[in-house]
Amino acid sequence: MADKNFLSILLNQVVVGDPLPTSVYVFINFRFITFRTEGDTIDRMTYDRLEFRKVKTLFIAEEDKGKFAQWSAQRAAEEVPLKLSAKDEKFRAVRDDVHRKTMDIFLSSHPDKIVAQTLESSKRLVDEVMKYPFAVKPLSLLQGYSKGTVDHSVNVSILSVYLAQQMGYTHQLILQHIGSGALLHDIGKPRVQIEDSDSKEKMEEKMKAHVDLGIALLDSEGKVPNEVKLIIAQHHEFNDGTGYPKKLKGGGIYDLARIVVIANAFDGLVADGQGTLVERQRKALTTIDQVMFRQFDPQKLEKAIKILKLGV
Repeated sequence: MADKNFLSILLNQVVVGDPLPTSVYVFINFRFITFRTEGDTIDRMTYDRLEFRKVKTLFIAEEDKGKFAQWSAQRAAEEVPLKLSAKDEKFRAVRDDVHRKTMDIFLSSHPDKIVAQTLESSKRLVDEVMKYPFAVKPLSLLQGYSKGTVDHSVNVSILSVYLAQQMGYTHQLILQHIGSGALLHDIGKPRVQIEDSDSKEKMEEKMKAHVDLGIALLDSEGKVPNEVKLIIAQHHEFNDGTGYPKKLKGGGIYDLARIVVIANAFDGLVADGQGTLVERQRKALTTIDQVMFRQFDPQKLEKAIKILKLGV
């Protein structure tokens, strides 16, 4: 590749799950190496590994600059396909600020810092969501593309608080608990030991340990409310008993966790889909409603589907 010139791109310009418009490279041992070729995709687990290793840039060939810029601009425009009001712009600004802080939270090894930052960040999100009492909001405002775990955590936190409020949970402390638990539900993921040689199946199996690792991280900090810990511990438990790590079912799953389970699954399906954000959202709603429905509390699922459908 000595005859090629390369330009850096930001990692967050990549849209997870969508075919890349150009080949993408990494710089290792003083040379550029092909990471993905044109038409390939980058999945969430790969994105996470790059993000948690603090990789902020990838590279493209200089000759592909125009093609990549056009693709990137189109995808960015599709994420916010509406004109935002001043109140909505403020909400998005708060969400973006929380996203930046959440990255620091996930990479921190100090539980006390995690607790303080999480409570502050989730309180701001809850306060902003509560400014729209029972008002239907477009999902494109509440949910962006989840490229990795940090995006996903912020999305799930906002969606969980929004769903809870629309379902009639109005007490600020309850909404604070669900916001904090959802923001931290994947806090154990950066602590899962993944090897470069691991197969995708082995990585997925290893990743199941993130639930217990997250709880272990927070157990040493007495300031974390039990309600928040229950959400983190049970965000992969399913109504039909097929979840993990304890295979809880039905009423054995904490009430607020049942809402986060739905938001978590919905955002995961959107992230792993293809097409515009709205196309992904519609497909995800169909999958949850018609394929995955046994995994969720039936009453909460029925309400969640109605609420989310109004936003697309």
